[in-house]
Amino acid sequence: MPRIAMAALACALGLAHVPAQAETFVSEAVRSRTINVPKNKSLSFRLDGPASKIVVAQPDTAQIVATTDRSFYVRGKTLGATNLLIYGQGGALQEVVDVRVGYDAEALQSDLAAAIPGEVIKVRNLGEGLLLTGEVSTTAVAAKAKTLADKFAPESITSALTVRASQQVILEVRVLEAGRSDLKDIGFNLAATDGVNFALATGSGLIGPSTPQGVLQVRGSIGSVDIDLMLQALEEKGVVRTLARPNLVALSGQKASFLAGGEFPFPVPNGRDTVSIEFREFGVKLDFEPVVQDNGLIRLLVAPEVSALDTRANLRLNGMEVPSLTVRRAATTVELKSGESFAVAGLFQQDYANAIRQLPGIGQVPVIGSLFRSARWKRQESELVIIVTPRLATAEDLTGETRIMAGRETNPIDLILLGMALDKPLSAPVGTGPAGQ
Repeated sequence: MPRIAMAALACALGLAHVPAQAETFVSEAVRSRTINVPKNKSLSFRLDGPASKIVVAQPDTAQIVATTDRSFYVRGKTLGATNLLIYGQGGALQEVVDVRVGYDAEALQSDLAAAIPGEVIKVRNLGEGLLLTGEVSTTAVAAKAKTLADKFAPESITSALTVRASQQVILEVRVLEAGRSDLKDIGFNLAATDGVNFALATGSGLIGPSTPQGVLQVRGSIGSVDIDLMLQALEEKGVVRTLARPNLVALSGQKASFLAGGEFPFPVPNGRDTVSIEFREFGVKLDFEPVVQDNGLIRLLVAPEVSALDTRANLRLNGMEVPSLTVRRAATTVELKSGESFAVAGLFQQDYANAIRQLPGIGQVPVIGSLFRSARWKRQESELVIIVTPRLATAEDLTGETRIMAGRETNPIDLILLGMALDKPLSAPVGTGPAGQ
């Protein structure tokens, strides 16, 4: 007996050290369903059986009002989600209803059908927002539907609309720039001295920094006075023509850009005694954004730019020479049919400058004063024409004459043997001529 008692006591102590298993509460397995209620509107629902109690998880999201023991209505108060616990007779859980309060999808679908007839656009609730689905005819229709929906539900619209037709736009651009320049620089140097008591010197050669192309020097004497006369002369003329023909393809409503040129390093001060390098673009640049309208026209936002390095206005920074840029820029919005062209022309610039360096007084005397005077004369003009032709990628190419500016490039024989550097004579200065042109 004592042995049996001891065994029983040991068994009891062993059971005392066995850990207790945790209990898990599982929700009752009942029927569940989901309903969507528009914000600030009410919907009525009917139950399969009589209900004794309805519990709302978030009363601030939805308001529940029972009309009978088998029916109730729900009013959406704020955007969000909640659920209803419906208890039947005897207090048993009968049904769980998930309630989502969002925007009125049916009202938006009706408004889109009235605003864009002939297009099948479906609207459904997606979380606290709305989802647009369907297939439309053009990207312009899709953009219009998205814009209207954004006004209905700001920042809550997701568009999954697809476009049936191809809406790729090809942009053909022709950029032509011609710059012409003519420079004449004449300088006189006069020196006279008897080597003892008399000395006269006037002039310092050419006014500009260029090296003279020709020098005429005459030396002589009058009595004990030695005379040294020097004539320096320079004439420069030339033409620069720039032509670019970029062709770009972009989807309707999407931006595209083109650059034919390069980048040059530009020093930028960055703190004390520190200079960082940035790169600036130059050359022929084009930015455009096409939008195909419902009537077939192409609305085109185009911004062409032509720039070139200009060493005449260099910037010196920490011992470095930085060139400047001469820029021609235009920006416009037009509507064209596929294959039509428009030109941005009339970008004409004419510069004129002269300078005289002379000895005061005697330099004003006719004829003789020219021996005591140096003169510099310079004219420069440039003209820019930009021709743009947009067309749909699926349409046939339309041919048409493209106006090119007057003037032709000189050949090597005319340039070397005849000195014909310009492609055409310089135009008359603005404001001259019989008609004041």
